[in-house]
Amino acid sequence: MAKSMVERYEQLLRQDPTSSVFVELAKALLEKGDAARTIEVCTQGIAHHPTSTVGRVLWGKALIQLGRPAEAMEQFDQAIAIEKDNPYAYNLIGEVLLQRGLYRSALPILRKAVALQPNNGRVKQWLDQAQQALSGGPAPIFADLGTLVVPAAAPDEDEPEAPAAAEAHPSAFDARAAAAAGLEPRRARTETPVGGVERAPTGEAASGDARTSDADGRAGEGGSSDALQGARGEGSEASVEPGSGRGRAAQGASDPGQEPGSGRGRAARGEPSDPGQEPGSGRGRAAQGPSDPGQEPGSGRGRAAQGPSDPGQEPGSGRGRAAQGEPSDPGQEPGSGRGRAAQGASERGRSPPMLADIPEPSADEASSSPSGGLLGDLPPPETARARTVAPVTPVVVTATSGGKRSLLDDIPDASELAAAAARNKAAANAQDTEALAAKYEREMHDKIAKERAKQSLLERYGTKTVALFVALIFLGASAGFFVLYRSRQGGQTLSETLELARRAISQDTGASLDEALRQLERARDMDEASAQAWALTGYAHALRFQDHGASPEDRRLALEALEKPGVKDGFGGLVLATNELVADERGRESARRALLASQDDVTEVHALAGSLLLAAKDEKKALDRFDRALKASPSNVRALVSLGGYYLASEDFPQALEMFKRAREVSKEHPAARIGMAESRLALEQELDAALADVVPLAQDPKLPPALQPRQQLVHGELLSALGRYDEARTLLSKGTQGPLAMDFQLALGAAGRAAGKLEAAQQAYEAALKLQPKSDEAKEGLGRTLLDRDREREALQRLEADGGRKVAMVRGAAYARLGDWKRARAELARTRVNDRYPPEAVAWLALADANEGNGAQARDVLEKALAKRPRTDLRVALGQVYWRERALDKAQAQFDEALKDPRDYEGACSLGRLLLARGLPDMALKPLTQAVARNGAHGESRDALGRVLLALGRTPEALKQFEAWQLDNPGNAAAHKGFALALYQSGRRKEAEGASGRAVKLAPDDAEGQRLRAALLFANGDAKGGFAALERANKLDSKDPDTFCEIAQAFLRQGQVESADAAFAAARREGPDATCGRVGELYAQLPAGGRGAARTLQDLADKAPTVWDKAFAQATLARVLLGAGAVKEARVAADEAVKLAPFNGRAYLALGLVAFKQRQEAPAREALAKAVELEPTDGLAHLALADVLVRESSELPRAVEAYEAFLRLASGAPEANRVKKALPLLKRRASR
Repeated sequence: MAKSMVERYEQLLRQDPTSSVFVELAKALLEKGDAARTIEVCTQGIAHHPTSTVGRVLWGKALIQLGRPAEAMEQFDQAIAIEKDNPYAYNLIGEVLLQRGLYRSALPILRKAVALQPNNGRVKQWLDQAQQALSGGPAPIFADLGTLVVPAAAPDEDEPEAPAAAEAHPSAFDARAAAAAGLEPRRARTETPVGGVERAPTGEAASGDARTSDADGRAGEGGSSDALQGARGEGSEASVEPGSGRGRAAQGASDPGQEPGSGRGRAARGEPSDPGQEPGSGRGRAAQGPSDPGQEPGSGRGRAAQGPSDPGQEPGSGRGRAAQGEPSDPGQEPGSGRGRAAQGASERGRSPPMLADIPEPSADEASSSPSGGLLGDLPPPETARARTVAPVTPVVVTATSGGKRSLLDDIPDASELAAAAARNKAAANAQDTEALAAKYEREMHDKIAKERAKQSLLERYGTKTVALFVALIFLGASAGFFVLYRSRQGGQTLSETLELARRAISQDTGASLDEALRQLERARDMDEASAQAWALTGYAHALRFQDHGASPEDRRLALEALEKPGVKDGFGGLVLATNELVADERGRESARRALLASQDDVTEVHALAGSLLLAAKDEKKALDRFDRALKASPSNVRALVSLGGYYLASEDFPQALEMFKRAREVSKEHPAARIGMAESRLALEQELDAALADVVPLAQDPKLPPALQPRQQLVHGELLSALGRYDEARTLLSKGTQGPLAMDFQLALGAAGRAAGKLEAAQQAYEAALKLQPKSDEAKEGLGRTLLDRDREREALQRLEADGGRKVAMVRGAAYARLGDWKRARAELARTRVNDRYPPEAVAWLALADANEGNGAQARDVLEKALAKRPRTDLRVALGQVYWRERALDKAQAQFDEALKDPRDYEGACSLGRLLLARGLPDMALKPLTQAVARNGAHGESRDALGRVLLALGRTPEALKQFEAWQLDNPGNAAAHKGFALALYQSGRRKEAEGASGRAVKLAPDDAEGQRLRAALLFANGDAKGGFAALERANKLDSKDPDTFCEIAQAFLRQGQVESADAAFAAARREGPDATCGRVGELYAQLPAGGRGAARTLQDLADKAPTVWDKAFAQATLARVLLGAGAVKEARVAADEAVKLAPFNGRAYLALGLVAFKQRQEAPAREALAKAVELEPTDGLAHLALADVLVRESSELPRAVEAYEAFLRLASGAPEANRVKKALPLLKRRASR
């Protein structure tokens, strides 16, 4: 591995300590031979990746290189414990054990691997070869072994001995090898250099192996199984016996794809090796053919070149190794040979669980030694047995290279014959060797057991305790350094920090921009030269400059960030957006042109360009830019908010609400999105409470952009007004009438005044708005509607020009409709169409026009369809009025009831009250009419209806206040004067009433009711002739009014023309079947007849009469009927009730006087009759009754004569006129005495 790759991996690991690149760095360090650094890297890496199997294998491999096999086996044990059923782990462990020659330990691992993957031929082959090796067969041949092997330097002569902790008995292999050579067994393994193992005197012979020294042999071996295991037991797999793969000469061609340093201690059998073999697998190999043409001189130390070597092999590879070319598994991945610890190995004494090659201890020690570890099921050491000597069979070598074959190729080499002889000699002594080895191992076990029993606790564990303490200190320091480093970095990598900053910028709030700048500062600490960090820093400062105070410091920092290296080249879009946001007056136009001309598909550029185009009224291009911005980033909050503002201005409120909702899904606290959402809900009249709760906290937010503060205050006030909190709304809105949105605040203040019923204040606000913007249609519309609310239709028409916009045309059309000029109303309403469609309000007025022109069915159908599409209060009121005209009173009342639910509507409440009053239910009409007047005190129709209800209920003073306030507020309204005159009349203030009536008739001479009221007042004031003339005009204006016919009948009764009166009452009954006056009048015309039957009818009519004057008329008639029937007491009760109900009604006093006279109560009778004459000076029958009472007193004869004369003057055609005419001369003579 090149040194530059190690440096690159180290740089990557410094940038992100949690990265898994530590595995690659550990591999590279192992290939360099730096085992200590490898352990450090693996320690830090596994702290972040505790489940890294490869990391632990590399850690173990490094420990082996340092001569610490016991600790290495602990790492292998932990590696396989990560996932016990992972076949890949068992493959790695088995391969490492085979590589180290630990065949007995490898057997259970390979069996487990075969059980987990029965179809893997490669692993089965490994298992078979391991079993053959234990049975005396050849060593396994693995072209892909050594993937975790790292070359070890040859030990120096003066290298220190291995530590005492690694001492162990000599292995069975050593004993057998020594016996076969006729030598003493080797002493403890502490004499072996750390870098390799001593060579056995025999068993290393191979054809073509030309070793020149023991140092050369050690250099070719690399790290031996002695360094891994520390001590070997009986039947060690590492013994060099015939057929083992250690130091064998090759007989076939090497693998063409083999990389340098592969296959330590392997023998090839003439078949091609695995083409996917990893680098580092060809160490210690000898070839039979010629060396690699590219090999450096001296690199093939100890090699016999008997066959063609790998053309791609690097110089110096294949030291001391024979390659037989046996095929290995072609599916093996590079690096798949990393060792894992296998389950099932028995733990012997204090050795690691996988050291299955240690000889079996003594019986007492074995019984006390617990079994444990993941390799606890490894078999114990087997008894040494004789091995069958493998015969030496000459192998025919097939040349792989082209060309002519030599005749001497089949002649065996001399070295080959020598090797065969050596193997035969070793085989002859195999039985003796094994017996000696077994005996030696038993003796060593006994000796070790005795020595261990004598050792103290400190001697046993002192070294390990010190090592553990040092390891803990190292781990603690590493952990502290890591925590400190991560805390300084916020636990984030550079890419994570930049992503967090970008997200914070996209939220587009003051707090999020501050957070973004903090994250970007942290990113610059990680990498000062990061162009992306500087580009985002400039953009964030530009946004703060644009939206949060226009601080010069933000502008300076933004421009400085753009000058950093790499920013303009790599982030041109952000540079353009930043320049436009912070541009001054001189550079703004050029920055804007550059931004609009940019072809960069950057969401920030598109969003900003869309806003600029929208401000320039280029809506089509603006929408296209917004679309591109959202395609590039669907969560672009600035684009969503700008689109919401566009739809809000276009009055597409549902779409605007959708845009603002999407923006708030990304940035919940975005102030512009919150305000826009509240404005949309206000326009749609939806979720007003939620909207108010959302915008109220913004008033206390110090991060609220200054440009949004007036908008927040405005929508806050409008929401308060919409929720009926008018006083709070008007107070809040009044504070903004001098700010940048003064026009909007005046309009909102006017609307709040209208809703609160403060029409004068509302009118002043709209007039102030018109002064600010004289051509504003919104201000004109508001002023016109305020005038309509005040019943000043003609003034509204005068102040609103006929050539105004659609909103002005709507107000003018409504004014004409309320005046009853339907033709002009239609002309104005026609101007409100958009794409041949009328707004809902225009639909309602046009339907009423159809109904008034006789097309009630068409009007009803249109309104019903419109109401089904969009329920609106004005549509309900119009439909209810159409139903009323069609006499569908129940349907009409249902529509008015629904309209009453709107807290800001007054017309629906008024219509409901008027309908109930017309149905004879004034007590039920009182509540809705009171609500209507409370919502709009200037609404004349509501005032009029409420006043009449109060009069009908006998609450005359209250009614008089209502009419008086109305006529003072609108002195030009005839209905106001008429109502005021009626209230004065019922109060007995006849002269004042006559004046108010005269003003009403003057303002509205065509009003039939006004003429009828004036007639009643003229009669009450003694002008019978004027009264008849007024009644005649009223009857001409409305020839079907039952109340007019009742008044005509009363006039005939005053003259004593009973038959004419009866005909008039019959006409009233005809035009108004439910008219109380007509039904009572018919019985009144039949006096004194009627009897008890008529009395019961009159009592029922009196109980059901809707007004106090109708009740009084019924009670007075009842008294007269009862008087004629002789029921004087009952008649007196009825007469008293009539006077009580109508204290200013002359007919009630007439009844009371007649009843009192019948009861011989002359004084009360005179008083009552005199009151009747006072209240009805034109009633001849009242004068007659008074004269008949006065004539009984001689002192009252002059008054009696006057009364008789008045009777004859007023009712000369009455039946009693002849009687009076005869008696009058005598009475005059008597009165003159």
